[in-house]
Amino acid sequence: MNRLLLIIVFTVLPFHLSASQILRVGSTLWPGYEPLHYANEFGIYQKYNIRTIDYPSASEVLRAFKNRALEAAALTLDEVVSLRRLGIKMKIILVCDVSDGADVILSTPEINSVKQLKAKRVAVEPSAAGAYLLSRALQIHNVKLNEIEIVKMDVSTGVDAFTNNQADAFVTYEPMRTKLMNLGLVEIFTSKSIPNEIVDVLVVHESVYNNNKEQLNILIQGWFMAMQVFQNNPVRAYDYVSSRMQITPAKVQESYFGLKLVSLAENHKFLSGAEAVLFSSWTRVIQHMKNTRLINESIAADSIITGEFLPEK
Repeated sequence: MNRLLLIIVFTVLPFHLSASQILRVGSTLWPGYEPLHYANEFGIYQKYNIRTIDYPSASEVLRAFKNRALEAAALTLDEVVSLRRLGIKMKIILVCDVSDGADVILSTPEINSVKQLKAKRVAVEPSAAGAYLLSRALQIHNVKLNEIEIVKMDVSTGVDAFTNNQADAFVTYEPMRTKLMNLGLVEIFTSKSIPNEIVDVLVVHESVYNNNKEQLNILIQGWFMAMQVFQNNPVRAYDYVSSRMQITPAKVQESYFGLKLVSLAENHKFLSGAEAVLFSSWTRVIQHMKNTRLINESIAADSIITGEFLPEK
């Protein structure tokens, strides 16, 4: 089956770029991005000069993309808004996943609600989706930002921070979520409470969109080839993710319970046409970021979102 798909890709998409044109795709270690890395197993990414690169935190992915050390990046929608506000021109070409409980706020057991975070130390990546999740949790539970103590911290340092008593609560995601819960922390808020607001997407610089369309076709088709394995042979997929995340396959499976990988048909709904679902998600994120003064102005999405590279349904 995989061999047949490879033949189709190579037959339909002849490739003419030179060997020096490398497409670097950056992401954090996150279950929703794993089909991107699993696509390497098919061999076509290497053949067509596509490199997937892991970063220890979302902040570093943002920095690398902003500084053009990456041609493409997997980001959350609010991170895309933040980059666009800085004048970075880009295109959203794929919706990877929708968080439905996978992004969380964890706390020590004596804290059992968001309201009890008042006067507590909360560790969060300030420039990443965690800041958005925390902001929405505080808004929903009528807690003001100045009523908690923010501890700026990369998600990857969560275990050390907890062990060294640097925070009382952590805004985090897999695989750090599982590692911290194994140490006794408990969930007090998840992205399930804010459906379709934390959406992970794949973005490319506008210049890459204009000049590297054949590579981008390969990139997206590789993603959906990997998605077939995740859907049809999840045991094989979980074993692969387990080796990368250093948690058990059973824990990997649990990590996908709060995460919806977006199918090809759903991607068309998110990205294609005047009624694209992502426009609504974008509007909600923009409005909240304005309300909380993370941004000052509205940013239109019609020139950013494209379903051009999606295979036909």
